[in-house]
Amino acid sequence: MTLFYLLFFCIYYKNEDLLNFLRNLIEKIEYNEKIHRLLRQIDQEGIEKIRTVGEQINQIVYHMVLYQAIDDNLRIVYSQILRQLRHLQLRDKDALHLLNTRDYEMIRLTF
Repeated sequence: MTLFYLLFFCIYYKNEDLLNFLRNLIEKIEYNEKIHRLLRQIDQEGIEKIRTVGEQINQIVYHMVLYQAIDDNLRIVYSQILRQLRHLQLRDKDALHLLNTRDYEMIRLTF
């Protein structure tokens, strides 16, 4: 899943050179649905559009990465996303995770 997050940070920091390097690397490894779905979104919409606040694709990509980061318990990743998304509907599982870990900073940002 490291490549998945690297693709996200290519969007986040608008790094097209790293994106091209990762695309070549991804073609050589075993197929992963989430990585390829994110790469398809980048190819179809472009980094600039995905980074635009208010675009539907922006919300879709950020939610996709947020939910994966919560599943993987990568606080640094989902805290960055929550700072980008002020109004976010969390799944019950994700809200429960935040409450169970008593991640009060994340709860404050989210609710």
